[in-house]
Amino acid sequence: MNETKKDFTVEFLKLIGHSARLKIFDLLKEGEKTSSVIENKLGRAQSTISEHLNKLVDNNLITFERRGNTKYYKIRDMEIINLIGRIKSMANEINKAKFKDIRDVDVKDTLSIKK
Repeated sequence: MNETKKDFTVEFLKLIGHSARLKIFDLLKEGEKTSSVIENKLGRAQSTISEHLNKLVDNNLITFERRGNTKYYKIRDMEIINLIGRIKSMANEINKAKFKDIRDVDVKDTLSIKK
């Protein structure tokens, strides 16, 4: 993989991997939302939510429609939700295996303690 593609992949994963943006995706997968609704649901400041929404819009992951003075945000392509779901599943499986290994070591350590 050439360096440009690697850089793009790293930046893309950083973009979708931010916890606030993952929460925004979770909210938007239910349907379009205004920034006010997103702010209230996430309990974050308007400026913070605006920054995250702008990054997602600038990178063509979400779109918005202006109705009067209000912007309604929605996911551009629901495939991003499928991708995030696959990443979460993989992360959960890795964590399960990691914790199982830790438990196994703890059990062995406990059993090997000499009295």
